[in-house]
Amino acid sequence: MVKLPFLNVWLCACLCSLAPVAVAQQDTSSYHLGIVEIFGKPTEVYTVGSRVTQVDSAFLSTYSSGSLADALQARTPLYFKSYGASGISSVAFRGTNASQTAVLWNGLNIAPATLGQTDFATLPVTGFGDVAVQYGPAAANYGSGAIGGAVLLSSPEYNQEGFSGDVKLEVGSFERYFGSGSLGYSGRKLKYGLSLYGLQAENNYHFKDLSRFGTPEARQQHAAVAQYGTTQDLAWEISPKTSVALHGWYTFADRELQPAMGSADTDANQLDESLRLMAEFKHDSWLGQTAVKAAYFNDYLHYTDRSTDSESDVDTYQLQAEQTYTYGRRWSLRGGLNLQYFQATNDGYAGQQDEVRASAFALFRYDPVEPLQISLNLRQAFVEGYNPPLTPSFGFNYKPFNNELLALKGNISASYRVPTLNDRFWIGAGNPDLRPEKGWNYELGLGNRTDLGWTILQTEATAYLMQIDNWLQWSPDETGRWRPANLQKVESKGVELSSSATSTLGQLQLQTTAAYTYTSSEQVEVYEGTGDKGKQLMYVPLHKALLSTEARYKNWSLLGNLNYTGLRYTSNSETASLDDFLLLNFALSKNLSLGQHRLLLTLRADNATNAVYQTMAYRAMPPRGYTFSLRFIIP
Repeated sequence: MVKLPFLNVWLCACLCSLAPVAVAQQDTSSYHLGIVEIFGKPTEVYTVGSRVTQVDSAFLSTYSSGSLADALQARTPLYFKSYGASGISSVAFRGTNASQTAVLWNGLNIAPATLGQTDFATLPVTGFGDVAVQYGPAAANYGSGAIGGAVLLSSPEYNQEGFSGDVKLEVGSFERYFGSGSLGYSGRKLKYGLSLYGLQAENNYHFKDLSRFGTPEARQQHAAVAQYGTTQDLAWEISPKTSVALHGWYTFADRELQPAMGSADTDANQLDESLRLMAEFKHDSWLGQTAVKAAYFNDYLHYTDRSTDSESDVDTYQLQAEQTYTYGRRWSLRGGLNLQYFQATNDGYAGQQDEVRASAFALFRYDPVEPLQISLNLRQAFVEGYNPPLTPSFGFNYKPFNNELLALKGNISASYRVPTLNDRFWIGAGNPDLRPEKGWNYELGLGNRTDLGWTILQTEATAYLMQIDNWLQWSPDETGRWRPANLQKVESKGVELSSSATSTLGQLQLQTTAAYTYTSSEQVEVYEGTGDKGKQLMYVPLHKALLSTEARYKNWSLLGNLNYTGLRYTSNSETASLDDFLLLNFALSKNLSLGQHRLLLTLRADNATNAVYQTMAYRAMPPRGYTFSLRFIIP
């Protein structure tokens, strides 16, 4: 297990280096980012009719020491399967699985081709500008894997003129220590940003051992974590019409993988190391905007236990070129090409596996009249040995009263996913003849916004039906060997409700958000092996809800978050399950002025009611814990 003796030295260096300058990231603790739709913004413009939400900046600032899994689990109705405090964490959108979720960084998919999914426990909150979530299929916009939804990450924009920066130190229960620092500069032509972070936690908490008679209390062993990383961003405006940008993102995680209750400790360890580099070029002309992105990603994974020593190393090269032409505020057309080249070496393969993927896409947004917005998108992928289907999407947003009072929206979209390299080439199990997953999604929603002067109310309701064919699943064959196969057809349907209220009463500011999801995800056909038709899929909660409230008065802030997760089955036959649970988190902050600088003090209580819960069977999760942090902000 890697220790971080350098953490204190590094943090002192950050403090010294920031003394004469100011914070890199804009302070986002004093305002919220709403769902803003501006003609020209890449995320929302071509997703008319889809549900896209943004994690509010105040929460990201308060919980910047956590992982992206922690943030999204607390602030969205998504369900994360976490193998304990130190284990892998994967997401499920609308009853799908982790491989059916796309994660994009500045518009490019970061999932390695070996697993086809992202471990959210290794992704930090710090170092990002915006974190957005798109629900439902988005293959026309983002390509393979975007069946259940997409998580959209973007680098921060350093718009505060001159130098800026901050340093944060945090200490918490279970021998948890965190530090981060950031530095930024914004000039007339040049912008630069740097962020660093480090985390060390023993996770030696007590838990109830549900595998033993009487559920005696035990102390968690072999669950320590060491993580650190950095981001760098450089933007240069060559001329009023031409700009270039460079982005770098490095993460390192060394984790002791905690054993399941009742299982022997095999000293399992996993080391994850990722390097992501990207260059962007943009040029405006009478033909519109030309944008080119070139990226290199490297993902290294090393797993060991008493009987296994396995390594995986994946190089990903991506090139995306697109041309956007916008005519006034009526319509916008974007066409482009995306190329991907993968080189993967894995101890589970017979040799190095190379693969080239390409796709051509066209995205169209049309606003024929003031209350109506329409989008029509198409993508065709090309993969050697496969024939992925054409994936169109059509969406609309209609405001019958020509104002923000009421909005009707809808979306019909296709999706697909190419089998991963592990699915096809794992020695003794892989199947190169697997078919791509494909599906259709239908959704209809209604939104309302009411401005009462001192209070703004926003409510949204969405109903959806999603059908996925050739669902890929690893399961035992007739000899008992686990192999991937296109086992089934799955139908997921549900309802998503959300409501928020923002009020101002003198110096008191209140914001409350509530959300509820009903998700029914069942097998409707079984192609190979045995299956349980009409049964809820494993680890898909039928009900999930959250309630969050933030109150600000003068220099004080209180943030509360209540999260409910319903019963989840741990078998496809619905014969075993995990109980529902309720988590309550609090954070109290005080903002102190130190001349031109500020000091933010925050005390947090996580799992305040000391709930006993699991997100994966027999993986103990932390009980009540506390953290205290200092954040020094200049200017």
